[in-house]
This record gives sequence, C-alpha cells and structure tokens, in this order.
Amino acid sequence: MLMSSCKYSFIALRRASSSAVASTSTKSSSSRNVTESTSRSGSHGVPQKINLPKESVTVTKLANGLTVASLENNSPVFRVAAVVQAGAKYEPYESRGVTTLLRVFSNLSTKYVSRLGLTKNLERLGANFQCIQTREQMIYSIEGLRNEFTHGSQFLVPVVCYPMFKPHEIHDERDRLEVDHELYLKSPESRILFYLINLLFEKSLLELNDLLHSAAFKGGLSRPLSLSSDTIKSLSHKQMYTFHSHYYTPERISLVGTGCNHATLVQLADKFRFSPLDCVYTPGFGNLKLIESEPEPSKYKGGEIRRDTQSNTVHIALAFEGLSSKDEQGVLTSSLLNQIIGTGPNVKWSSGSNQLQRAAESAAQASCLVSSFNLHYEESGLFGVYIICNKNDTKKIVQSVSSEVNKILKNGINKEQFDMAKKKLEVNLQMRHEQSSDVFSTMLNQADISDRSTDIQSIVQQLGDKQFTNDSINQLTKKMLSGKQPTLVSIGNLQNMPYIDDLKA
Repeated sequence: MLMSSCKYSFIALRRASSSAVASTSTKSSSSRNVTESTSRSGSHGVPQKINLPKESVTVTKLANGLTVASLENNSPVFRVAAVVQAGAKYEPYESRGVTTLLRVFSNLSTKYVSRLGLTKNLERLGANFQCIQTREQMIYSIEGLRNEFTHGSQFLVPVVCYPMFKPHEIHDERDRLEVDHELYLKSPESRILFYLINLLFEKSLLELNDLLHSAAFKGGLSRPLSLSSDTIKSLSHKQMYTFHSHYYTPERISLVGTGCNHATLVQLADKFRFSPLDCVYTPGFGNLKLIESEPEPSKYKGGEIRRDTQSNTVHIALAFEGLSSKDEQGVLTSSLLNQIIGTGPNVKWSSGSNQLQRAAESAAQASCLVSSFNLHYEESGLFGVYIICNKNDTKKIVQSVSSEVNKILKNGINKEQFDMAKKKLEVNLQMRHEQSSDVFSTMLNQADISDRSTDIQSIVQQLGDKQFTNDSINQLTKKMLSGKQPTLVSIGNLQNMPYIDDLKA
C-alpha cells in the first residue's frame, strides 16, 4: 500500500509540468484583469499598503527523525533543499571520491522521473536544480517562482530517495567527471560551499582547499572534493548505490525552505520514503556488499604541503586548529577574532584596510590580498589567514603577515578592539540577514538550530552579555598558540616561499 500511494503521487508528478503551464497561462490572464481593475481604481484613490507579518524560522522534527526548517519571508522566489549528512568525510577508504560521483550524476534518471523528464519539467516551471558537495553534507536544492512551489519542490523526492544509477547512463556520462576535474584545476573563481560565507572558498583555488584539509587533518576531513584520473577509473555505480543506501536515511536528512509555508514543507517531507535494500537485488548490480565500518574520526594534526607551479600568483593558507560547530559560544568568539584580524575588503575592487592587509602592503611591491577565514566542523575546525600575492613578494609578505598574526595571538586584544569587533560583527550579521539567499545558506549549515542561528537580535544580545568579554577571545588565542603546530599550504611559483619552520617565533 505504501508503494502504491507513492507511485500514484509520482504519476501526478509526471503530469505536473503540463498542468503547471496551463495554470500559469490562466493566472497571467487573471492577473492582467486584476492589474486593469487596480489601475482603474488608482485614479480614484491611492492603493493601500499591505503590511505582511514578519515570521521567524520554524523547526519541526518528524517521527522518522527527519528535520524540517522553514522561513516564510514572503519572497516571490522559493528555495528548498534536502541536506544529507553524507559528505566526503563519510566515504569509506576504498570508495574515496564516491560523493563526487553522486554530485556530478545527481541529475540522472530516478525510479519515477527520467533524466530528460527531470530537466524538461524543471525548465517548464522556470526552476533551477543544484547539487553541492561539502565535507560533511550533500545538498540538493531547487529554487523557482513561489506559485510553482508545489510542482517544483516535489522533484527533490525522487532525486534524493530513488536514484537509479543506471550503469549505461553513468558509463555514457564519464566525460563529465573529466570536465569537472579540469574545472577544479583551472577555475580559481569557482565556488564549493555557497552556504559558507567565507573568502577562502569563494575566491581561491579549489585545489588549495583540498591541500589545506589534507595537511591539517587526519581521518575523514582530509578527503578531497575532487577526483584524480586513477580514482575515476576505480569507482562505479556499485559504490554509489552502496553509499547511498547506507547514509541516505531520514535521521540524516534535513529539509530546509524559504519563501514557503511550513505546513506545506512538512507535507513534502512526508513523501520522503526510503527502501535501502532494493539496490542489493537490482539486475545488473549483483549482490552488493553493504558498508559495515564506521567513518574515520577526524583529528587536527597540522603540517605543510607545497604545490609548485609556473603561476606568477601565489595562493597561501596559514591555519591553526579552530573550534567545533557544536560550540556555539566558541563559534561566536572566533567570529569576533575574525573581525579583529580582518575579513577582506568591504569596498568593491579595494584591497581593504584591515590589520593584516596593512602589514602585507608595507612589505609588498605588487598588489596583494590578505583575509582571515574561519571554518567549523562537527569534530574540529580551522582558523587562519589566506594570502594572494606576486611570486617576488612571497617571502616578505608571508613573514610580515605571520609575524602580525603571532603578535595578535600572543598579546591578545584590549577592550577597545573588542567593542569595535562587536560593532563590525553586528553590522555584518544585519547586512547578511537582508539577503534571503544568505539566510537560506545559514539555515542549511545547521538546520536543527537554524531558529537560533538566524535570530540576529538574540545573537546581538548575547554579544552584549557582561560575561562575554575580551578575555574570551584572549583565551582562544592562547589555546591556538599552545596547541598543535600550524598548517601551511601554498600553490604557485614557490621559489621565495618560506617553509613552516622559518615562520616559528
């Protein structure tokens, strides 16, 4: 009975596009009449302003463990995403890179909607589909016009719950993996984590990101987010099926939406059904061996990796062990330290005027850019600085910036710096909250506490707490200095690049 009702809903789903097109044309004519009547009445009086109620994030935990978080922001565009706790750090050692295959092949045929059907239906609805892979999550998102939410959002269900991983489709699409890897190596402006507002991953080489985590961590967090040529050849549809059946379960999934009603989103969540053992007996797959081992625990270790290329521009990341995302107070403290050290330019096309930027420019002959970054994961984190500079200035800039960072960490900060950091952080939070896409990104990161992480007034009150002083930051800086060795990674012409031993105070 369960499968029959589910099948019925997807039969209706296949017909959604034609009915949606028909309803759109009907609505456009009716809206034209409303516009005409409004224009006529406008000559007799001024239209009344409608005050829409301001709502906060609503979070619901379903009986099967699935989390639903939504924000009704009255936006004309809806955004809905299924966030699965099944990122790269959960990959078994023998199946490293399988999450990259899941991302690249996320738009292939499902049990109820074919690849062509998925593409054409979303096109007719004017909706966009995207799959993003991170070290902790797989994110499947759809956005479109608000009046098409019911039709468009339902396509998340077959994509997340019922992918087929047909061997012939994956074989025919192998070239996409090669293209993805080429873009990974050649696109310094590409983005990986659209929901992490972080200069390091928005503006730097994706390769530097992988090198940083490989040098900093041991265990799951050291997994790369791209595939080498050898890895591409070793992975197949069988590893994809096995990984999907093990980790795509209700308790590991969160459904997040903005521009939609919470009750409607809960109804969508009820359609997420899971039958993980179906794949074991699928013709062409044989008897698959299910995953029995636990994910490798991740620990910070520090270290150095250098990648010498012919590029005249050098990308450098210097990082210390950061804080876990579970430590909400610590995350706020490290965000304040970010503001003190500097988070990049606030004026477009400028280099910024933060403390580290001034130190770098005093030692540089060519233009350069310095910014701090702050990453939080469940088990650990990274706090550090990111540098872009010319190959001839590398040694002077890195030594100058490293000296300035060590000075801040050793001496700590005073009350005046602390008060200024609080004001900067409050302004940045308020400005980010004005953009619905940024609010959506924040909700994706931790859906179960998104009602707190998006409550700006509560965060501002927490910053004003008398128990929250500059001593909190000074304790964090001392912990960084007394902890394990820092991490240093670099890509470019490294003839003048100092080693990590040369930077020790």
